Amino acid sequence: MYRHFFVPVGGTDPAIEAVGHALEFARSIGARVTFFDACGEASAENRTAERLAKAEAAARAHGVPCESASRAPAHTANLALEVIVELARAQGCDLLCAPTDASWLIRRQHTGDAFASCGMPVLMCAAPRHRVADLVIAKLLGQHRAIGALLHDLLGEVHSAVSRGQSSGAVVMDSPVAALRNVQSLRNRPGRDACVFARLRERTSAFDAELAELERQHRHENRLLGALIDSARTVAKGELPPACFEQQLQTCAQFIWEHMGREEGVILPAARRYLSDADWQEIGAALAVAAPSANLEHTIGEPRGSRA
Repeated sequence: MYRHFFVPVGGTDPAIEAVGHALEFARSIGARVTFFDACGEASAENRTAERLAKAEAAARAHGVPCESASRAPAHTANLALEVIVELARAQGCDLLCAPTDASWLIRRQHTGDAFASCGMPVLMCAAPRHRVADLVIAKLLGQHRAIGALLHDLLGEVHSAVSRGQSSGAVVMDSPVAALRNVQSLRNRPGRDACVFARLRERTSAFDAELAELERQHRHENRLLGALIDSARTVAKGELPPACFEQQLQTCAQFIWEHMGREEGVILPAARRYLSDADWQEIGAALAVAAPSANLEHTIGEPRGSRA
């Protein structure tokens, strides 16, 4: 049986969902996981940090031992499968977990044949397709991307001010305050995740502890964002060094990334497994997700009308 998974992480919906799929399988057989950021955008340290923070937080929530492999400086673009396999073997991994879109590979037109002949077992991590669930989850992941983009832009803006040596009072903080309020709004949007969380609670008690922890984290996240807004005003008054604000912002961003990672890697896979077609239809209506054609396939398992 496989004992050590190599899981490339990325920013597409299939790549995000593949992390949860791989972790559920790893937990079920007692395996451990090594993550690897396979996107490799130039000058994107914060985005790499976000992807790995999300994956590691999901692994911890699942109770799966994990680590992250560093990317070599030369690996700055999409990689050939042979390079991925070489990296996996160097980490002592015995199973490569691949998202269905394989957006992290070059020569993707021959991906199927390449996986079959790469010389290493490959698990294609495909979530069960359910059109309404796909639309709902895509909307939730889209909100996560919007939050991530706001945080990355803000981190870059503040880091530039600090790098220029701007002193307290010289840094205009109107834009950071507006960005932080936008993050708050997205994270507190009515029905954002609540309808998925509440419906999952109705269908099973298996995730009650995780949902309670996420609610606790959400309250703490709000406190962190409120404190950041207060700190931004303090910087503008000349009473706090911008470097201190940057550190506070980085801590908050890390916390939000990890929080979103647990939602993506634990709750969304569970929702796919436990929620019925009627559940997804109602959630889609609550989130104003357009209904798909009636003849589309919508099988994700047996509907459950009571708690397990």
